[in-house]
Amino acid sequence: MKRLMGVLLTVIAILTACNSELAITEVKSVPNDVQKVIDQLGMDSYVQKIYVVGKDISYIVINTKGTVTVSVESNDDKVSVNIEEDEGQNDAIEQHIYKLTTDRDYEYFLLHKNGEEIPIDVVTAI
Repeated sequence: MKRLMGVLLTVIAILTACNSELAITEVKSVPNDVQKVIDQLGMDSYVQKIYVVGKDISYIVINTKGTVTVSVESNDDKVSVNIEEDEGQNDAIEQHIYKLTTDRDYEYFLLHKNGEEIPIDVVTAI
C-alpha cells in the first residue's frame, strides 16, 4: 500500500510540474474579455501586455507590418520575452497575439526586439 501511494504521489508531482512551465504560444482565438481590451486599445502601439489577474497568464499583443518570432526565457527573478522581427514585409499592420504562461511570480518583465531592450507601450490587467 505504501509503495502504491508513493508511486501515485510521484505521478501527481510530475503532472503538476508539467502544467506549470514558462511558455509562450501564439493564439488565434482569445477569451472574450481579453478581446474586448485588445479592441479598446487598438493598434496604435507596438506592444501591449494584458495581465489576467489571479492567473499566471498574460497576453502579449504585437502590432507590426513585419513577421515576428517570439521566445521566452527566465533568469532568477526576471522573465524575458524576445521578439525577432523582419520589418516591413506587409503593407498593413498585423496583430500577433501570444499567450504567456509563467511558472511563478517574477519581479521583472523584460522585452527585447532584435536583441535590444524596448519598453512595453501599454500594460493593463483584467
